[in-house]
Amino acid sequence: MAQNNQGYGMQPPQQTMGREPQVHPQHQQQMTTVVVNQPGVMTNPLLVGHVHGTREWTTGLCDCCSDVGNSFYVFCCYCCAISSIAARLGENCCTTCCVPAAEIGIRTRIRTLGAIRGDMCHDCIIIACCTLCAACQETRELNAMGL
Repeated sequence: MAQNNQGYGMQPPQQTMGREPQVHPQHQQQMTTVVVNQPGVMTNPLLVGHVHGTREWTTGLCDCCSDVGNSFYVFCCYCCAISSIAARLGENCCTTCCVPAAEIGIRTRIRTLGAIRGDMCHDCIIIACCTLCAACQETRELNAMGL
């Protein structure tokens, strides 16, 4: 009596007749290539934004009437308004009282945080000539930025 090499309950090997056996989709491996950095693009991780800014102010310098409540607050109590702006930027609220020309620094900081085009020379001229309108514009910009 010849012994059967196939064990009880085992299935005989499948015959493929020249075809590759079908692989279930769950058992197939997929290769994915992810491009992390575009070739040729040099980035500096220490640089926050573009040097010259990428956008303009959301409102104009003389758009004081677009926010009457803010304008009234700035025109009636400029010291309180500029101290509030400084505090919203993370500065000490006494900065504007203790630091000469702090308003120029505040305007420049808002431009830098918001990637707004401009330079310190224009900031200085605007603060010197249109101090109240500049404070109104800065408040509106901080509101638009969510700060």
